[in-house]
Amino acid sequence: MSSLGQDLRYAMRTLAKSPGFAAAAVAILALGIGANAAIFALVDRVMLRPLPVARPGELVLLRSPGPRQGNTWDDGDEAASFSYPMYRDLAERATVFSGLIGEFPFTASVAARAETETAAGELVTGNYFPVLGVRPASGRLFAPSDDRTPGGHPLAVLSHGYWKRRFGADPAVVGQTIRVNGQALTVVGVSGAGYEGIQAGRRADLFVPMAMKDLMTSNPSVEALNDPKSYWLQIVGRLRPGVSPGDAERALAPLYRTLLADLLPRITTWNDVRRKEFLNRRLELQPGASGRRVLRDGYGRPLLSLMAMVAIVLLIACSNLAGLLAARGTARQREYGIRLAIGASRGRILRQSFVECAVLAGVGCGLGLLAGSWILHGLLSAFPPDADLRQLSAAIDPRAFVFCSALAFFAAVLFGVGPAFRAARLDPARTLQGQGRGAASSGSEDLRLRNGLVTAQVALTLVLLVAAGLFSVSLSRLADVPLGLRPERVIGFSVAPPLIGYSNEQTVAFARQLTEDLRSLPGVASATTVDIATLTGNDSGGSVTVEGREPVPDASHARRNRIGPDYFATLGIPLLAGRAISLSDDASSPKVAVINESFAKKFFPGRNPIGGRFAFGSGIVKPDIEVVGIAGDSKGAEVAEKPTPYAYLSYLQSPKLVHLTFYVRSSGDPARLAGALREAVRRREPQLPVDDLKTLTAQIEESLVTNRVMTILSVAFALLAALLAAVGVYGVLSFSVAQRRGEIGVRMALGADPSAVRRLVFSDVGRFLALGAAIGLPAAYGLARAIESILFGVKAADPPVFAGAAAVLAAVAALAGWMPARRAGRVDPLEALRSE
Repeated sequence: MSSLGQDLRYAMRTLAKSPGFAAAAVAILALGIGANAAIFALVDRVMLRPLPVARPGELVLLRSPGPRQGNTWDDGDEAASFSYPMYRDLAERATVFSGLIGEFPFTASVAARAETETAAGELVTGNYFPVLGVRPASGRLFAPSDDRTPGGHPLAVLSHGYWKRRFGADPAVVGQTIRVNGQALTVVGVSGAGYEGIQAGRRADLFVPMAMKDLMTSNPSVEALNDPKSYWLQIVGRLRPGVSPGDAERALAPLYRTLLADLLPRITTWNDVRRKEFLNRRLELQPGASGRRVLRDGYGRPLLSLMAMVAIVLLIACSNLAGLLAARGTARQREYGIRLAIGASRGRILRQSFVECAVLAGVGCGLGLLAGSWILHGLLSAFPPDADLRQLSAAIDPRAFVFCSALAFFAAVLFGVGPAFRAARLDPARTLQGQGRGAASSGSEDLRLRNGLVTAQVALTLVLLVAAGLFSVSLSRLADVPLGLRPERVIGFSVAPPLIGYSNEQTVAFARQLTEDLRSLPGVASATTVDIATLTGNDSGGSVTVEGREPVPDASHARRNRIGPDYFATLGIPLLAGRAISLSDDASSPKVAVINESFAKKFFPGRNPIGGRFAFGSGIVKPDIEVVGIAGDSKGAEVAEKPTPYAYLSYLQSPKLVHLTFYVRSSGDPARLAGALREAVRRREPQLPVDDLKTLTAQIEESLVTNRVMTILSVAFALLAALLAAVGVYGVLSFSVAQRRGEIGVRMALGADPSAVRRLVFSDVGRFLALGAAIGLPAAYGLARAIESILFGVKAADPPVFAGAAAVLAAVAALAGWMPARRAGRVDPLEALRSE
């Protein structure tokens, strides 16, 4: 231990004598490790981290892909939605589970202590907490007896985080009454610290028994608890000890087929092929240790792509440092020779080199953790406040610290092993002579090593430049997509009157009155109401039955929205034929709809759809919705969506409204209306929270934030890689010029002009580029194929992107080689020959 301490002190003194080298090495390492730590922290939270529950490895997620008939609600994975009767049958009859739980998210308006705010609620079955093994931090959690009588268990459990944020961790809240969506609920407990639901990025604030569903939700897509054709419940199971997911799937297959067969008589409109497909649906069990996969499925590919890019940056940084250490090792050969000559063992020299690398790696790791925290915080801050990723912690936790430490050790070994072994192999006699075969072979060996490292840097940098180019082109094409509407000077906000106890009739009346209030505000050109907000990723739809046409299975789906008068004028969507929705299209009038061009082409081909009738649903349905107008195609849920059949119904004819979004077109800057809009709502209903108050332009920008962040990060990583590669090229060319100074002097003495010498140096640049391109282009194509699915309007093999990346790399390499080439062209032949 004493000798190791001596090595450590010697390494610190040695590095202190070369502050420039030490600072450069630590800075390069800190950037590489920090970027990796930040992205790993996100990947860990979204894809890897197990739930803070008992034995998470026993949990499985239930899915059943395939055809279904009825209403379906899902949060991104339709196959994971089940009916409550199906859950009940599986929970009672499946023997492979030690417990089966169900959950459903809902928006909660929480009134407590004279304040009302919107929170994230979870409807959970009574066995939810016992099956997961979550313990209370205060009070008690639900038991199966708390979930038996519909509407008969007005109870709530607060999550630990919400308890601290909303109630200041006051233990007296247990036993108190709060109002949730107009219903008085008694708080019976607080869940344990760290547990906030079974889905990363969807932080639950409070939990309510499933039996209270009808009093907590007013979602028209989520019907009664006893409807077997209403799919809305997510199911998680805990396998019995010793039962594998594969064994459980095989054991469940006969039971699940029986349950489907029992449901089949309720489906009367399908042909034999469709009915057989329904009976052949499989019940899949996916690993559930990390919770539900919605956030993982949405962000998994972008995060893994970023992880690959930051790993490449770290490799470039390590190869750059290996080159710096090789040059430093050459400069210290005399020192090593003296130490060997006076009795130091080769093992001691080897260990000393590793200790120096470990010191650099340790300091780089510490600064990398700090840089990673900044990067992670900045990355999450780029997303909107209501985005799923913003619900994740921005702290570098112990798991990220362990990962960062492992990276530092990897980096120390990777960039330190070569120089360390070369230092230990030195011949002290020849080294002290400063000449001869040993010195020459050592210099040529260092040059070959550094040439190889620079070639690798060039190849890896080309990969990152191609990725950055693809993401940049994708974002550019997304930004240029025709939206079919005019977002300028439009501002919107959302409210949910049913969450504070409004009936549907009261909600409709409130929407009409508030719309009139908004139209009367100074600076407002028009105002309208809509059920589903535009370009928020949300949509609703179903199968369509057209009067006089046979339905086509799997090809009759369309989206729908409920709108108010002036919707098309306010959002700037052109009305091509017929009329728009009007105030007279209320509950006492025949049902009407305005359809878009895609709907007309698909469901009314070859004829004028005005006056035609259709209905949402299949089977025995009456087409009772009359088409009164045709609007142009416009983007509904996402900017990147393809043209989709869309029907606009009147919200005045809706049987059940929940969330309302109001849009206002202003005659000036719409942001200036924000205060007036809030005041208009407050005058009508002081207890009603106003959510998502933002301009439509800002909403569109937020919908593209993932693409924008991916582009910014990929460009930043590519520029960092290019900078590191430039340093590598500069270093190896400078070293080469110094090594070949005598040769250059002879060439110039024999008549070579400076331009010829510069071309000689640039020939090395060309060799680096040629070899790097030969390696990097296939690798870049491989990465491009891997990320192609998350790009828009650009293919993996995009010639302009590859050509542009190669041109940028050539320019960077040329700039890096200019100074060494210029220095070589100014060599004085007499001085060069005299030094030899």
